[in-house]
Amino acid sequence: MKIQPKLLVALTFVASTAFAGKGGSNAKIVAAINSGSTDAIIAEVERAEGLTCSECVQTITNLTEDNRFAVREVAAWWFAKRPGLAKVMGDQFKQELVTGSALQVRNAADFLGAVVDYTALPALRQAMGRGLDTQAKLSIVHAVGYMAHLSGNDILVTAMHDQDATVRVAAINAWRDVLGQVSVAPVESKLTDGDAKVRAAAATVIGAYGDRNAVTTLEQLVISDTDPFVRRNAAWALGQIGSRDASGALITASNDKSGLVRLVARASLAELR
Repeated sequence: MKIQPKLLVALTFVASTAFAGKGGSNAKIVAAINSGSTDAIIAEVERAEGLTCSECVQTITNLTEDNRFAVREVAAWWFAKRPGLAKVMGDQFKQELVTGSALQVRNAADFLGAVVDYTALPALRQAMGRGLDTQAKLSIVHAVGYMAHLSGNDILVTAMHDQDATVRVAAINAWRDVLGQVSVAPVESKLTDGDAKVRAAAATVIGAYGDRNAVTTLEQLVISDTDPFVRRNAAWALGQIGSRDASGALITASNDKSGLVRLVARASLAELR
């Protein structure tokens, strides 16, 4: 992202008048960037946490477009320490969610999620419906997960029906972390998903929430699913839910051909007794 001249003047004013330095410099950040080391970049940006550094603005803005997530994340963290800057950047990124390329959406979503900008949820919702590539959609889901707000639930539901299994898994995992979440109904249908990783993730979330509505499906999974990780997670979930009706399925699973499934099934049986 190239900051426009007038915008850069405004950002420079905010940066130069509001923050006291704690170490580091723009030159050191640039040197770290030139070294190519992710760890060095992160360390120098962190050293500049409270630095009065007008020239750092464009340097760290450039890092929001880096190909490495860890670098984009620390750049967003630096801006989050400067609410005025973060708002100006956020407004520009929200526009890119709606009209930008898939790469711009990835970068925008990562930034807005890291600074926890709840006002970005409508734009993230629009971006999710744009038919972008997997990486962009994953960044949208991760941003919603970072925010952990109930208002993002519909975005996650959309993502749970995405054609890419990695997006569905990410959405299921993000659903688990939303603050105040009381229902896992959208996750229940994913127990019969065609992808084993999706089924395994769904079983874990349902177990964590103790969803008794899913006991029958979990019993079927623990006995007959072709994937051992799904059977293991289903066994764990049944133990967490604590329904004695699941004892028969867990007894069968305690003799599973997979040692891992047997171990978890026996531990879950113990939970029921």
